[in-house]
Amino acid sequence: MLCQIPDVTPGVLSLFVSGHISAEDYRQRLQPLMRQYQQQYGRIDLYIEADVLLEGWDKSTLSGAGEVQFAPFDTLVMLGGPDWVSNALQLFGPLIQGQVAWYPLNLKEDALHFLAQRQDSLQVQ
Repeated sequence: MLCQIPDVTPGVLSLFVSGHISAEDYRQRLQPLMRQYQQQYGRIDLYIEADVLLEGWDKSTLSGAGEVQFAPFDTLVMLGGPDWVSNALQLFGPLIQGQVAWYPLNLKEDALHFLAQRQDSLQVQ
């Protein structure tokens, strides 16, 4: 399940995820939202809050067959989720073009502060 929540910071696409994320979730929910934010803000900054029930993505979403292509993003801040989320982001974070950060649920304020600083630094440029 993937659903949009109110933006935690203006211009940051904010989502909640739990259970399995399907190709349909991606195509019907996430892709249109990412296009909208890209058009409106000229960039894509993602904040994803995950609960411990996040199991991952359906294999069809990661098939590599071109069915689902994750759009490039500028920032991804992931909050919470099971232990494997932190491990995966640490492992694959350096391979991702955008800036990636993970915070445990008890450090939500730190995650929001990180996003606010990131937004402020972009406005100065």
